[in-house]
Amino acid sequence: MTYEEWSEEYYESAARLAERIEQLRAEMKTASADMLGELGKRLEMFRIMRYECLDTARTLGRRKGEC
Repeated sequence: MTYEEWSEEYYESAARLAERIEQLRAEMKTASADMLGELGKRLEMFRIMRYECLDTARTLGRRKGEC
């Protein structure tokens, strides 16, 4: 596997996380007050995970050669 391929896997993971973030945002619009706090925590966790995936993908994308 090359760094470029590895980078692409991280970009794909970030895209899946972005989809999940949008789902959570939609859930929050109709959630009860009790659930809003829990959904907010999940949303923040997924945002951090997505950022880390994007950062890792960019770092790997700048490298050349085989892993």
